[in-house]
Amino acid sequence: MAKNYILFFTLFCFSNGFSQDIQKILIKAYQSKDSSDYYFKVAKKSIKTKADEAQYYFCKNARCNDFNKLDSALVYGEKAIQLLENGGDFNSLMTVYNNIAKVYNKEGRYEKAISYCLNGLKLAEKENKENWVGHWYTNLALNYHDFESFKKGIYYGKKALNNALKRKNASNKSIWTALNAIAINYDDWNKPDSALYYHKKVFKYFKGKDTLGVPDTYNNIGNTLLKQKKYKEAERWIKSSIAINEVNFKNSGGKKDASYYYDLATCYTNLARIAYETDDFTKAEKMFAIAQDAAKKSMSAEKLRDFYMSRSLFNKKRNNLEKTVQDQENYIRIRDSVFDSDRAKTFSELEAKYQNEKKEKLLQKSKAEIATRELEIKNKNTQFLILGLISLALLIIIYLVYRQQKLKNKQQQQEFELKSAIVKIETQSKLQEQRLQISRDLHDNIGSQLTFIISSVDNIKYAFELKNSKLDNKLSSISNFAKSTIVELRDTIWAMNNSEISLEDLQTRIHNFIDKAKEAKEEIQFSFHIDDNLKEMKFTSIEGMNIYRTIQEAINNSIKYANAKKINIDAKQEDEAIKITIRDDGKGFDKAAVESGYGLTNMQKRIEEIGGKFELQSNDNGTKINLSFKK
Repeated sequence: MAKNYILFFTLFCFSNGFSQDIQKILIKAYQSKDSSDYYFKVAKKSIKTKADEAQYYFCKNARCNDFNKLDSALVYGEKAIQLLENGGDFNSLMTVYNNIAKVYNKEGRYEKAISYCLNGLKLAEKENKENWVGHWYTNLALNYHDFESFKKGIYYGKKALNNALKRKNASNKSIWTALNAIAINYDDWNKPDSALYYHKKVFKYFKGKDTLGVPDTYNNIGNTLLKQKKYKEAERWIKSSIAINEVNFKNSGGKKDASYYYDLATCYTNLARIAYETDDFTKAEKMFAIAQDAAKKSMSAEKLRDFYMSRSLFNKKRNNLEKTVQDQENYIRIRDSVFDSDRAKTFSELEAKYQNEKKEKLLQKSKAEIATRELEIKNKNTQFLILGLISLALLIIIYLVYRQQKLKNKQQQQEFELKSAIVKIETQSKLQEQRLQISRDLHDNIGSQLTFIISSVDNIKYAFELKNSKLDNKLSSISNFAKSTIVELRDTIWAMNNSEISLEDLQTRIHNFIDKAKEAKEEIQFSFHIDDNLKEMKFTSIEGMNIYRTIQEAINNSIKYANAKKINIDAKQEDEAIKITIRDDGKGFDKAAVESGYGLTNMQKRIEEIGGKFELQSNDNGTKINLSFKK
């Protein structure tokens, strides 16, 4: 109650524009306990001007608000606003807006409370009253908290804090209210660490006896610790809050007002929660009884809502179904009256309207500044017109020179690229001719010579009856080696005659090789499958030859060493890679023991040289080789 007197006299005594006689009467009407109505009637008869009438309703609103006559406070407040908005005292107008917002907050009609806060904020911003701007930011943060719109509450709380910190004449009280608004939003948003950070930051500004001015902070810290299940520590903070409130109550003359009961309801609801959480049900019942009485006397929808919610949890823990349901119904009734969809929509509309009006004012201000600037520019245009034309002419000349040079450079670049392309084509043509010439020479010279060697060896064998088996075997070996060399020579010539080799070409070549292999091992079953979408896949001649040699070597190993019955070759696409798998069902081998004999090093080297990946797996069930290439 003392706080409200201080605020009232600070504003009322410094107001102007109304007679001193009515001022004295209104002070008596406001201060009087028993004769208030009498003095207000006298004051009403003494009204001579609009300013007198405005202050009369201003005082009626303040009196009703402080004594919790909520409906009357609204009626007198609206009348005061009508008069004060037409040129009355600004601080009085702000105070009435604040009183009406407080009434609506107590009733849980937060959309109405926020509407008045936003109206006050707009006027304060228009008049550049930074102390009132900070006050409305804090009020918005608290109302959004009570409506459980915590993100928006933190937004306005931080704006209030920034406002208070940048004002030279800002009181510690304004800093505390901003910190408290931020912290309680974080607390009920289930962000305890942030809540405690902002709550404890209060003690930077309030120390020693000054802490008597911030009892709410003690309770709020206790509330956060309670949610963290730190019950003993929470109880100490809450009891400190109660003790401070009692000291303040005695210092204020012992008047128990709505604010007193609001704090009492908050503290005892929290103590009741601690009691039942620690299974002290008897103590919890006592605490709840005090909390219920205080919540009703505070006339705050928020406190009643919190009380019923906490007691429903208590009764649920005691398995008292009937009381649990009753408390939940009371909680839901209050909550539904506050948090329906229409009111949430109204909140959004109020906020949007405020932001749009703010943007509109900024836009109008910007337009005015632009108009002034345009006028200045227009006055200077004549002076700079000739200079601008000269500059433009120079720029055009520079651009034309630059454009001409750019076209010339582009033409030269195109000529160079054309010549390079022609040289490249000619070089490729010559290389192809050379490759064809080399392949013809290999076929005609080396091929014919190897054929002659084979024929000569065979003639020797058949012309002479060789009785020396070693010599006969040696000649057969020479003949077979020459035949093998001819096959490899033909493969080389085939690769040289093709600048590109497709997987289908490789398949045909491997089939030829397999057909010859079948002559030696008729019992082996061969298969070579390529996915249809890969048959036209192209490799360079070197890549194709390396892949062919690797597959050929793998088949040879399976035929010679594995005793395989089946050899399968599959080519398919996996993600962005081409994968060729050679698999047999032979006896497998120990890679470490036979690596050099199987030519595995050469196979791996061939694949890695063309950017592929070589993998080998071998066990008793057979051998599998994977060749992978990026598509």
